Amino acid sequence: MGAFEVRAARDGDGNGVAGAWRDSAEFYRELAPEAFQVPAENGLSGWLEDKLVNHDGNTLALVADHEGEAVGFVHASFLSPHEDAERQMTRDVGLPRVFVNALAVRRAHWRGGAGTGLMRAVERWGRERGARLLTLEAFADSPVSVPFYENGMGYERYAVVFAKPLS
Repeated sequence: MGAFEVRAARDGDGNGVAGAWRDSAEFYRELAPEAFQVPAENGLSGWLEDKLVNHDGNTLALVADHEGEAVGFVHASFLSPHEDAERQMTRDVGLPRVFVNALAVRRAHWRGGAGTGLMRAVERWGRERGARLLTLEAFADSPVSVPFYENGMGYERYAVVFAKPLS
């Protein structure tokens, strides 16, 4: 499969990142169709490219490039300590921290190092900015994401998100 270059997102990455996003969505829709959908293809590459290329200084957008094609991406945000942190119950809101908004890699490149490279780059970015914590959400029943984060990346389960359909 070859090596991946982790680099800043740039103009022209839209088709590659949209392919990774839709491919990941298809996988999760197969696992849990009640919770996941495949994003509409029309305009998706432009929308994603704009999100990844045009962002502020508190956002990081990187792609995993394989032989000139973006085959995965990560989008993360730096969060300053909350102004009312001393009034909150959880300590994490009082810390400078990073939240990973999205990580997607084409299935053909899973277990090839792209996701690891992207996440390691986010961790470095966070440390450089003084972050003391990195958080993200993952589908609890994922046979891919959960082992990747727990076993491959050394993350620990921190919270549980509950959901209940009201219709």
